[in-house]
Amino acid sequence: SNQPPDSRLAAQAYVLHWPPEKPIFLLSGPKGVGKTHLACGIVRELLERHGQRGQFWPVVDLLDRYRATFDEDRATETVEAVDAQLRRLAVLVLDDLGTHKSTEWAEERLFRLIDERYREMQPLVVTTNVGLMELPDRLKSRLSDGSCGRQINVAGIDRRTTY
Repeated sequence: SNQPPDSRLAAQAYVLHWPPEKPIFLLSGPKGVGKTHLACGIVRELLERHGQRGQFWPVVDLLDRYRATFDEDRATETVEAVDAQLRRLAVLVLDDLGTHKSTEWAEERLFRLIDERYREMQPLVVTTNVGLMELPDRLKSRLSDGSCGRQINVAGIDRRTTY
């Protein structure tokens, strides 16, 4: 893998000493540089090394899952059940934050999710290709708090582009 070594080492260190001292791990950078790959690696390694379960959720899919709880015909679970299931995860990965269609409801849902993990010091890995500054203020303050998280810029060329 042609990951820049620093981001790969940071991801390895995050898993190695479990639970991590700084539970919030933000991977930012342009599309195609391997952020998702690294985040999936964290979930896999966590299970292999520590027997701890994590889950990987593209933000759009997770919002759909929440939305479905309000649809009387489709609902198979409640908002509370979704929250409870996510709360039990050793690590939650939110992939592609900031690319979902932003509504007040979506912002609130994501904020509550991120804020809870932040307050409970529960491991959370977030990937984003929008700059931190473009995220809503409340999210930005949680994700950029250096005392309980670290932000890694994943650099590199878009590996999905073929020339």
